[in-house]
Parts: sequence; structure tokens; C-alpha cells
Amino acid sequence: MQEKGKAQLRLLATSHGLNHVYQLLTPVIIPEITSDYALSDTTAGLLLACFAVSYALLPVLAGYLSTILGRRRILTLGFVTSSLAFAAMAVTDNIAVLALLFFMAGVGGATYHPNGVPILAEIYPASRGRTLGLHQTGGALGSVIGPLATGALVLGFTWRPALVVLAVPGLVLAATLWFKIPSEQTPKKTESDPVRNSARAKVDWKTYAPIAVFFAAAYLYVLGLRGTDAFAAQYFVYGRGMEFITASILFSTLKVAGLFSAPLCGWLSDRYNRKKVLAALVIVESASLYAITITPTMLLAIPCIIFGFAAFGLLGVGEALLADITPPDQLSKVFGWNFTLSFSSSIILAPALGFISDNYTFNLGFLLLSAIMPLSILLILKIKTKPTQQKQCPRLVK
Repeated sequence: MQEKGKAQLRLLATSHGLNHVYQLLTPVIIPEITSDYALSDTTAGLLLACFAVSYALLPVLAGYLSTILGRRRILTLGFVTSSLAFAAMAVTDNIAVLALLFFMAGVGGATYHPNGVPILAEIYPASRGRTLGLHQTGGALGSVIGPLATGALVLGFTWRPALVVLAVPGLVLAATLWFKIPSEQTPKKTESDPVRNSARAKVDWKTYAPIAVFFAAAYLYVLGLRGTDAFAAQYFVYGRGMEFITASILFSTLKVAGLFSAPLCGWLSDRYNRKKVLAALVIVESASLYAITITPTMLLAIPCIIFGFAAFGLLGVGEALLADITPPDQLSKVFGWNFTLSFSSSIILAPALGFISDNYTFNLGFLLLSAIMPLSILLILKIKTKPTQQKQCPRLVK
């Protein structure tokens, strides 16, 4: 069972990495598409929004469908959908069709998080922090390697052949997931009983209230990550006056620390109170985002690395805490809602930060985010956990 679990972790960490490669693929190729189609910046932005809307808003649907169709089917279908959408982009010359394909690529990407994470949370209940941290390392690796690989392929072959090449790993991974992820039994419906249902409704409120508090806290502390994902490159180039290549390298420093921070912070949360680890990471994340706005350019990599350490640590520990407080049969649905709420902020942050920079200063937007994020600590400390969830006996992933 342990060997099987480690194989699942390796497979799902790889899947997480490819999901992040696909998530960042469209922003990397959009300048080439803009040139080929002679698009305005506004139209290019709308194309990116087509991907962002489906990727951000559909995880909740993917989580719900997995309870009917099973996680294996949804995960497989997701990678097939994204891969075929990217391949189809390479052969279309119609801007309306291209917009639809951007949307469909986001639909496929939306299926991963609410299904991949719960599988690991169930396999490793006693070492969720470290396990989900290692899973986050896979995502961070995709975030670092993906833009570099995409850029190299575009430089060597132009963007259309590059999309075809990048579609292939998704199809291969889909087949692997289909044969390696065990199929699930469809849950049986219980008989209707008004008295039992009434009692269950009361129990459900006590069960789901901590989940709702977590959703609110996570929405606040993830604002820094979503904000930098959307606007850091723009900030480095126009707010700090950097060359594009320098800004791109600096942007990658926001991700590099995720290669080790998530498993390390998750390991700590397995041994100590997860809520306290989360609160400490929020403080570090907020302080480092503020530091980015005041640090001299030549030293800017330092707060960027620290920010990435805290941001990816928060993702891993937060997922572990959410798994702790969620009923096992509701993991996919709850994680679907969590990722929908988490990614939804990315839809509005880019235009909001752009408006602030146009009318005030580039720094002000990040300063506001750094001030808002610590409010999540008040909510984190109010999340009610059972005594067995406060501190668990770890079973390490070797």
C-alpha cells in the first residue's frame, strides 16, 4: 500500500506540474498570437480572459461531477480536453474559434485540482501536510519549467508547432492516469427519513461552518499570489524599468522557492498546529510583498524568493487543513469550491491593479494587498478543528 501510495504521489505531482505548464502556456504565447492576428491589446486580454474564466470558475463543477463519474474519468477527460484544444489552436485562423478554444483549454485545466488533491489527502491522512507539500512542488516545477520550455519551442519552431508539441504530453498523461488511478464506486443514496435529515442538517452546519471560515481566510491570504501572478511582470518592466528578460527571470524567482517550501512547511504542520503555521506564513507573505515595493532593484530577488516561499507554503498547508476538516465523502466537492473561490480573484485582480497603477502608482496595488492579507489570520484562528486534527502522528512519505 505504501509503495502504491508513493507511485500515486509521483503521478499526481507530475500531473500537477503539467497542469501548471498549461495554465501559463497562454500568457506566454499571447504576444505571438497578437502579432499573427494583428490584435489590439484589449482583444488579446479578452482572449486570456476566456481561459481564465473557465479555469477559475469551473473547478466546483468538476468536483461535483467526480462524485457521479469518478475522479479517474474527470482527470483523464480534463487533460484530453486541454491537449486537443491547444492542438486545435495551431490550425485555426478564426479569432472566434480561437477564443472558444482558449475557453475549452481552461475547462480541461479546471478539472485537476478538485480531484488530484483529494486522492492524496485520502491516501496519506496522517502526513497530509508533507504529502500535499510535495504535490505543490510538482506544481511549482511546472510553473518554473513551463514558460521556459514554451518560450524555447516558440523561438525554435513558432507558436503553432509549439502548441502541437506541448499537446502530446497531456494525451500521454491522460492515458497514464486512466490506467494508474483506481476506479471508484458510486456512492449509494440513503433512504429518505425526515427526522434523520433534520438532524443531519444540524450536524452539517457544525461540520461545514469551519469550511466556510477557511474559504474566507484562504480567499484573503491567496490574494498576494494571484496578484503577483497577474501583474508582477508588468510591475517589474514598467514600475521598475527593467528589461523584459530581466523581469522574466525575476518573475521566476517568485516560483523557485515553491520547489522546497511547500513540503517543508507541510512537514512542520504535520508536527505542530496547522493554524499557527498558516498564520506565520501569512505574516511572512504579507511582509515580503511589502518589501518588494521598497527594496532596491539590485536586491529585489531576495523578497521575491521569500514571498514565493510563503505563498507556496500556504497552498500546501492550507490544503492539508481543509482536508482535515472536510468529511471524506465530500472532499472533491469542497476542494472544487475552494479552488473556484481561490482562482476567481485572478479574474478581477489584473484590471484592478492596472487601474490603480494608471491612476496612482504601481506600488500602491501591492501595498493594499499586503495590508489585506493579514486579516485572514483572524479567520484562520477561528477555524474549529477536532482534537485529533490539532496534531497528528505523522506517517512520512519516504
